[in-house]
Amino acid sequence: MINQVLLVVYVAVIVALSIRLRQGTFSGFVISDRNVMYPAVIGIAFTAAYFSAASFLGGGGYGLIAGFPWVIWATLMHVAFACLAWIMAPKIWAMAKSYDAKTVPQLLERRYGSPGGRVLLAVIMLVMYTVYLIAIFKGCAHLFEGLLGISYIQGLLVAVVIVAIYYAVGGLPAILWISFIQGIIMLGGAALLYAALLYAGGGTEIWANIPAAVTSMSGDLVPWQTTVGTAFSISLGLLALPDLLIMIFSARDKRVVKFAGIYSPIAVSVYALAIFSIGVLAYGVFSAEELAPFIKNPDSLVPFVATSLLPPGFDAIILLAAISAAMSTISAIVLVTTTSLTADTLRFLRPDIPDDRVLVLTRVVGLLIIAVSALMARNVPELIVPLVSLSMGVIACCVFIPLIFGIYWDRGTSAGFVSGLVATFVSIVAWNFYGNPLIHPVMVGVVVGTAAYLATSLVTKPPDSAQIISVGGGKE
Repeated sequence: MINQVLLVVYVAVIVALSIRLRQGTFSGFVISDRNVMYPAVIGIAFTAAYFSAASFLGGGGYGLIAGFPWVIWATLMHVAFACLAWIMAPKIWAMAKSYDAKTVPQLLERRYGSPGGRVLLAVIMLVMYTVYLIAIFKGCAHLFEGLLGISYIQGLLVAVVIVAIYYAVGGLPAILWISFIQGIIMLGGAALLYAALLYAGGGTEIWANIPAAVTSMSGDLVPWQTTVGTAFSISLGLLALPDLLIMIFSARDKRVVKFAGIYSPIAVSVYALAIFSIGVLAYGVFSAEELAPFIKNPDSLVPFVATSLLPPGFDAIILLAAISAAMSTISAIVLVTTTSLTADTLRFLRPDIPDDRVLVLTRVVGLLIIAVSALMARNVPELIVPLVSLSMGVIACCVFIPLIFGIYWDRGTSAGFVSGLVATFVSIVAWNFYGNPLIHPVMVGVVVGTAAYLATSLVTKPPDSAQIISVGGGKE
């Protein structure tokens, strides 16, 4: 009963904030008119949007089958990439403002003068983000199923209703503020689960009860190459996922961006260490017989740990934390996926369409994407982590290469941008089906995409210098 009451209160707060922050313009809906002035809001919301239910369920449970290498590699890479992301963030903000870009495809189109590249990237985002959404909706359904005692399908319906409300009503301002609140809940839930496992296992004595094969860094359970590749492909998203970049776009000035870069890496560090350790620490608390069902389905481990170790009522905090992780990510993803159709693809086909019409379409299409993704999530046999790793990695890789070179290298061309996108996408998909499984497809995509981008840019005509806007260290 406590879980249900807290969920109702939680939804009521979301609805109230969404109505309070309702936006009437397209710019306000997608980038909050670049007027967000609170670094903590952007920094914590950035972290919450990145860590979805896939991290809370999949990341927490994956340690059960991958062991301690997952904890080390995933945590180190997340922290390192988070720091690098916020080192780059002021330049990304300056470029977005200088080009008056409201979406990531729009930003790269104006940097490279490539309308075709903008549409191609928008299509890739639409396809891969839909796959990503399916994985997150799966996580939501498992959460509601395990902690509320309802069916998987009922869990999907609850998730759809909650996300639809604050996406369609509030847009990015609502997403930012709600994600900020959700981020605080997520950090508290992660710390509570971590502490509960340590307490149940006798503190530091818990490590004596964990099998040596689980704590070995040589990859006795899963090859270390697979673990490193999975951690790398997911962490890369911190640098280039469009649903995170739009939060940087929304800042009022560079000062806000720089201070947000303090809050976010700290939050990433705490959350990553706590959540990614759950699967390993579970070996020190539960018997092999108790854990056996979760070896095949590790995505259900976290709800089991919460209901087994926490007193009645406290597991509601874990419910809210996991739901927060899912909701914050879904809403931001739906926003950038929808704008890839309306603001990027539709505007390419009909440049004269007014902003108010685009805003209406963005709301309607977003609701359709939510519904379609949830329907496709009714039967998802794959584990969450591998599914998210591939879809997130494709998007991040396709954006990261032209973005990083677009900031630091003026020689990149329109042809280089397009060839890099094609080479990245094709190489990742091909390697996923035909390549060596020990080498993650996203690692191949980074190498092949970068080579194609550089080679094509060097053999084609340099861009007009007037097209390149400096993103140096001004005091905007």
